[in-house]
Amino acid sequence: MRSQVIKRAIPDVFKTQPGVSSDDAAADTGANGAVSVDRPEFRGPVSYGPLKLATRYLLSPLAGFTTLPFRRIVRNIGGVGLATTDLVNCRALLSQNDRTMQMIATHAEDQPFAVQIFGSDPKFVAAAAQFLEERGGVATIDINMGCPVNRIAGAGSGAGMMCDAAGTTSLVQKVVESVSLPVSVKMRLGWDDDNLTAPFFAKEFEQIGVCAIAIHGRTREQGFSGTVSRPGIRKVVEAVEKIPVVGNGDVRNVADAATMIRETGCHAVSIGRAALANPWIFRQLDEWERTGTYSPAGTFEERLQLMVQQYRFLAEQHPPKRAIILFRKMAHWYLKGMRIRRKLRGDFQFVKTPAEFEAALERIRREGPVGGNRSGVLSDCHIPVPSGPVDKW
Repeated sequence: MRSQVIKRAIPDVFKTQPGVSSDDAAADTGANGAVSVDRPEFRGPVSYGPLKLATRYLLSPLAGFTTLPFRRIVRNIGGVGLATTDLVNCRALLSQNDRTMQMIATHAEDQPFAVQIFGSDPKFVAAAAQFLEERGGVATIDINMGCPVNRIAGAGSGAGMMCDAAGTTSLVQKVVESVSLPVSVKMRLGWDDDNLTAPFFAKEFEQIGVCAIAIHGRTREQGFSGTVSRPGIRKVVEAVEKIPVVGNGDVRNVADAATMIRETGCHAVSIGRAALANPWIFRQLDEWERTGTYSPAGTFEERLQLMVQQYRFLAEQHPPKRAIILFRKMAHWYLKGMRIRRKLRGDFQFVKTPAEFEAALERIRREGPVGGNRSGVLSDCHIPVPSGPVDKW
């Protein structure tokens, strides 16, 4: 099947005022820095079965990034209704290998907490769900039907499940019936533009007891190219009777969330990559829904403090040297968001010991951001998405 070239779907996240789209005439910045965005009509409170969420703003699963330390960071800032792990291989989970068990690790601050699982064999997927329920600490289980990566979708998991209506419906039903925890599904609009099966699946899943549907508004063939189809998401919203539908894709700020809710009628919004650039986005969204305005994201100094805190959370799980190596990937995005010059960002990727870590932080603290803006709004942060033909991922 032919695939399109994947373009970078998230342009400069902070190109304009935080939370304000350059073409959004309804946004206004006050003298105190608070930003006003017109509010759409919100649906009622969001529940995943008996689980009532504090807000309608969810942290999307994002491989390599939505780890426990990052989830604790956004939880501490506030505004998160539900946070989900990276996608977890069902077979690896049942084998309880170290890496997978670290992926499902949680904390008292990390609640309510969802684990996203993937697999194509109903027996293993159901067994993985039962394992999570018996282990405890998990509020809800999410089945991945959206991952476009070839090694997953090509094996019949992730987005590949959208090509088998009967088999997929049977698998999901088996999982729902095997546990008492709420079970949700995240999927794409379909495999390609000729097979937009998400509304069909949403309707079927509601009938068999799925508690919620999260929908990324692109097809598998698109990968992350082009733009999200909000009319496509709306068709999924219209296909269900009662369960919440979570809109996902191209939500980079509050104005984008307002557009998503207004144009799709979705009950909730899920955010992934934009949270890497702006961990304050959930608090901003919650503040905006309640008041109509929201405060700017963190300054250079606040981001630096957040970066150090996330490393400390990681060091609670791993020896210091191992924690530093694991943290370098996330540190790169903190430093980009802080507008640290490229040379210092590059140097940080070579730190290996606590002493080198502290020395690198001191250089960053001393030099500050490009432009010297330590206390104001930072700008021009870019979070890339996978590139190249989708079938090569």
